[in-house]
Amino acid sequence: MSCSLDIPLGPSCRDPSLEADLQARLDAGHRIIAVGDIHGHLATFRALLHRLDLTEDDRVICLGDMIDRGPDSAGLISLVRSDPRIVCIKGNHELMALQSITPSGQVELWQPWLKRGGKSTWGSYIVRAEGDLWQAKSNFFNDAMWMDNLPTQIVLDGVRLVHAGYDPRMPLDAQGEKELLWIRKRWFQHDAPVDPARMVVFGHSTTTKVGKCAGEVAFSSFTLPDERPAWVAMDVGAYNHVSPGIASIDLKTQRVVKQTTLRSERWFEHGNLTKSKGKKPQRWKQEDNRKEAWIAEHYGLAALRMSTRKEHIAELKAKRRLRMAGVVLEQTDMKEGDFPANQKQSLHPTHEGEREPLDWVHHGQRIRRGPGTESDRNPPHLPGPTGFRVHERTQVRIETSSQIDHSSNAWNARRRSQKS
Repeated sequence: MSCSLDIPLGPSCRDPSLEADLQARLDAGHRIIAVGDIHGHLATFRALLHRLDLTEDDRVICLGDMIDRGPDSAGLISLVRSDPRIVCIKGNHELMALQSITPSGQVELWQPWLKRGGKSTWGSYIVRAEGDLWQAKSNFFNDAMWMDNLPTQIVLDGVRLVHAGYDPRMPLDAQGEKELLWIRKRWFQHDAPVDPARMVVFGHSTTTKVGKCAGEVAFSSFTLPDERPAWVAMDVGAYNHVSPGIASIDLKTQRVVKQTTLRSERWFEHGNLTKSKGKKPQRWKQEDNRKEAWIAEHYGLAALRMSTRKEHIAELKAKRRLRMAGVVLEQTDMKEGDFPANQKQSLHPTHEGEREPLDWVHHGQRIRRGPGTESDRNPPHLPGPTGFRVHERTQVRIETSSQIDHSSNAWNARRRSQKS
């Protein structure tokens, strides 16, 4: 149940103004939707938001663990911070990431966090900064300060929202980060409501552990006096090997919407596919038991190298298409500043007394109209080879055998006369 890491654990943190705003929206008939652990699966979360079709007055509450293990944690934090309709609470992975900020305000990566999914998060910050380490640290520091100020629970009139759960042996108001962010079995294996007036919505523990509904939202077998379930488990597993996805629930109607993890983010399907001892292949297990996206390789440098290679290939393909269209790229030492801003064309000397029109100079490359551009063709035709050379077939003289013998005797006679 408890956190085995040497982390300073504080008390519970609530935001009264946020709770009052959410309750007012709920009373006004607007939707308040809770979303389980996202773990850096940005594209899948965007797809879920698209399916929810939010209005300006609706709100989405992320139940912690927005980062780690997935392919783009940095992009996900950027999205939730920029969208005023999204509210977040702190999870245990955010708390581990905060240990990378020293008391003096420096970024020093905490090794226990890196071993538990932090490599992929740090790699995503480096990729987002295009390899600029200073910029990556600056962005991570700003996001860490935002994570540090997140509440650890949200308490409304009929609902409690928390990352991990509550310890049923303790008073609700006395529980801190140790219970709210880390508790597991002692919480969801308890067979009675901890708050008879409120339904508890939580994440942290995947539903494969909570109940028998793998990849689906799990509900408690016992209910509150108003017939609502005592708790709802929302972490269906964004990288679950059974049915991966991200789930949401409307707090008022209890309508569940699940978005299956997109194919582009299924990094966990490239692991061990061989059966062991007659068991099913464990797709999510990577080499060395790593459970995070491939962006964690060399802290994102491998992903940067791959993206650079893709850009280079795309550039070569674009140049090939331009050549097919008759546009030729020539390297030049001239810069864009060498020409006036309103001058789109310049002249390039070709032959003596003759100058060839240029289109423009872009990033050190002179782009000119080749001999086969559409403007030079009369009549114009589809892009393709702009010129060709016709070779005439010469007539081959076939000699008879008598002619061959005669020419051979004549050649031998000439050689004898030269020797004499």
